[in-house]
Amino acid sequence: MKISDVLAISGKPGLFKILASSSKNLVVESMLDGKRSSIPGSLRVSSLSDITMYTINEDVPLREIIKSMYDKNKGKAAISHNASPQEVKDFVDSVVDDLDHDRVYASDLRKLVQWYNLLISQKALPFEEEEEKEDGKSDDKKAPSKKKPTAKNKQASSKKPLAKKAPTKKSTKTTKK
Repeated sequence: MKISDVLAISGKPGLFKILASSSKNLVVESMLDGKRSSIPGSLRVSSLSDITMYTINEDVPLREIIKSMYDKNKGKAAISHNASPQEVKDFVDSVVDDLDHDRVYASDLRKLVQWYNLLISQKALPFEEEEEKEDGKSDDKKAPSKKKPTAKNKQASSKKPLAKKAPTKKSTKTTKK
């Protein structure tokens, strides 16, 4: 499973897998209970690949934090998110160096531990590698060449447009009283 296929939805507990998407809504499946639902585009939805955590130096992507938790626990579940706030804080501090506790709240740390345990229970970890398109690096694959349209393509695009109807005039009726 790719990290970009896992969503956190504002106001809904747990994490969700994307099943289908359209311009107006998403069809998702809850990782907690397996129920499928349609999520309107008006809800705030975040992909786990877009979430970062504040540290003193720079923001750390959630992908790296979850990977560190996975390596530290050797692929097993972490402490419960219902443990005392100090225990959760100590656990996350052992995974993330110089976490900025002024901007990261205890509820955020509990949610992180809950998400990690949920991903472990669903056997979604470790995440599959994402293809990097943004930085322009290619992994020994040919980059698509930009070719000029051939004569065959020009013929397809040179079809005559459909005839348009002349606009109709609006009739103005006067009513006598």
